[in-house]
Amino acid sequence: MDVKSLYTFIAVVDHGSFAQAAEALDLSASAISVQMRGLEEDMDLRLFDRSRRPPVLTPEGRDFAARAREMLATWEELSDRLRRDSNAGKLRLGAVHTAVSTILPPALKRMRESHPGLEMRLTTGLAHDLDASLRAGLIDVALTTGVADPPNGLAFRPICEQRLVVLAQAGAQGTDFREILQNNPYVRFSRHARVGEMVERALRANDIQVQSTMEVDTQDGVLALVAAGLGVSVVPENPGLDRARFRVEPLGEPAPSRVLGLTYDPDSPRRRFCDLLERELRAEAEAAGLNVPPLA
Repeated sequence: MDVKSLYTFIAVVDHGSFAQAAEALDLSASAISVQMRGLEEDMDLRLFDRSRRPPVLTPEGRDFAARAREMLATWEELSDRLRRDSNAGKLRLGAVHTAVSTILPPALKRMRESHPGLEMRLTTGLAHDLDASLRAGLIDVALTTGVADPPNGLAFRPICEQRLVVLAQAGAQGTDFREILQNNPYVRFSRHARVGEMVERALRANDIQVQSTMEVDTQDGVLALVAAGLGVSVVPENPGLDRARFRVEPLGEPAPSRVLGLTYDPDSPRRRFCDLLERELRAEAEAAGLNVPPLA
């Protein structure tokens, strides 16, 4: 038995099938199956009932899943403690695209300066995909738009609030946010993104019908299309938006807000790095003039 097989096993458990775990781990389903048969042989346990499609955990498999999570947590904690420099370690971070273009880069820069031995690995994706990566143990912490109920076993720590604003070129038709959205082509933020879902709900709540011509999943893409005069859009407010370049109007009064924060396992052996990232992000958000909620 090796640690890699345990991580693969937990990915299968959390994703619910060999195929979905294979997609998340960028492996073939057959490679997953081979690893799981090898794990069963090493442990002399029947972990999956393969008479079902997809295979499901046996009672022994469910018991082993709980023990495997404990073993992986212990192994990760031991690995961190064995490092000679207490400030050294590794933090695997996932972030939604809208955060990468705002407060995240300067926060990571300060972390690198204060903890030069800390290896940081960053991936980007949609909030739902990052939640799945957290459950599979592929990342340690995710900077995402928050939800009322975080996934089981995970904690959410709010960093800042951002109003939803209408973004347009200076010459866009319309005297207020409603006319701007209804009288111009609309660049839709991906409805698969959590912030995109928020925008769609806000449009319905305000009974606004838009003429959607394009749909993209990055804020930088939205900004580029709006700047080129190809339409108007709704995005989270960013103090870095060039007010001389764009016309920015709140999406109603009061405008709905999205909460950006960190989701992670509170029992993670890398919790101290998650706490450090939280402090740096909150400091950057305050410096940018965003609304930062008090610490709970």
